[in-house]
Formats: sequence, C-alpha cells, structure tokens
Amino acid sequence: MIFPNLVTYHVYDGCRPPPFDAQAYQYILAGDGIFVRAETPFFSALVPVVACSVRGLAPLQPKFHLKAARIPEKLLRAALTDALSARRLDGGLNEALYQFLHHGNRVQLRRPVQRATGVTVMAAGNSDANILCELHSHGNMRAFWSRTDDADEQGARIYAVIGRLATAPEIRVRVGVYGYWHPVPVTAVFTGEAGFTDLYHEENESCPSIPFST
Repeated sequence: MIFPNLVTYHVYDGCRPPPFDAQAYQYILAGDGIFVRAETPFFSALVPVVACSVRGLAPLQPKFHLKAARIPEKLLRAALTDALSARRLDGGLNEALYQFLHHGNRVQLRRPVQRATGVTVMAAGNSDANILCELHSHGNMRAFWSRTDDADEQGARIYAVIGRLATAPEIRVRVGVYGYWHPVPVTAVFTGEAGFTDLYHEENESCPSIPFST
C-alpha cells in the first residue's frame, strides 16, 4: 500500500483514546458508537459517526481542541459588514464566502474570487493549507446547513454559516472531519460573537455536547 496508515481503526479500552497514528483520520469503536478523529495543525477533533450500544466497551465523548489562537471577533464583524454589501439590483442579498487564514500569530480574512447568486456561491482557491475556517453567508435567509453545504464541506476544517443579516444576524459553526461534522460554539473559534446569535444550542439539542478547549 502506498499510504498504509492513511486511515486507522481502533477499539476504545476505557482508559484514554489511542495515539493518533493516521495520516488522515482514524475510526474508534466505543461503547456508545463509532467516532472519527483527526489532527490538523490548527485543531484536533473527535466526532461521532454512528450512535449504537456496544456492550463491554466504555463510552466516548466528542471533543474539540483549537490549537491555534482564536480568530479575532473584529474579523467576524468585518465579514458581516461585507456580506451586507453583496446586494443585487433588486435589493436582495447574494450569498458570499470568506476564508480565515492563520499565518502564525496573524489571522487574515479573505474573500476569494467567487460567483454568487441569492442561493449559491462558488469560490476559487479552496485548497490553501492555511485556511482555518471557511464561512459563507445565506443573506437574509436563516443560517442552516444545506445539502449543498454538506456536499461541499468535505475537508478537515472549521465551517461557519451566517444568515438573517439585515434583521437578526445568526450564526452556526461546526468542525468538519472529512464528511462528518459536529456543532461547536462560536466562541470556541472566535473571540466574540460579533453581534450574531449563536445557534449552537439548537443543534446541541440533537447532538451530544462537545467539550472544547483553546
């Protein structure tokens, strides 16, 4: 095999998670289901894949640890201000996409070259290894994860969506591990909410709470 440790598989023994020995990600079987785990230069994450009961094994909890410094609140506010300017001739808002790139002690907000309508946005330059978080706007629609979002957001990355920009701005944030996701609070990634209502509590009603640290 060219990449023998691209993906690895482990059984949780109840003491501590196994060492991370995969080039991409690892699956862990625990008493409460199957989890996927990834380590990037910016974060580590343990995300549930399938919930089930496995007798004889100890349960695990989803976890998220941001290794890099949190993104300054002012950059999140700048994204909101710019997204409010993406107006069409009829006065409605187009979608918009932003990238937060981490350069050591400095975080950069970038709006890549993109084509957008009121319901879609397609951007270039999505593979930059310095991208910590990718955020897109739903304009004045609510902030939610669409099927298109799920199809597009397949990397090991933090993702955010914002909506209802002109009335009551709201935001959702999730950590993605190659097609598996789990919600995280906005303040786990940003230093403040920048005037948004964080919808983490809504998603957390159907997902287990995720401990996080920075």
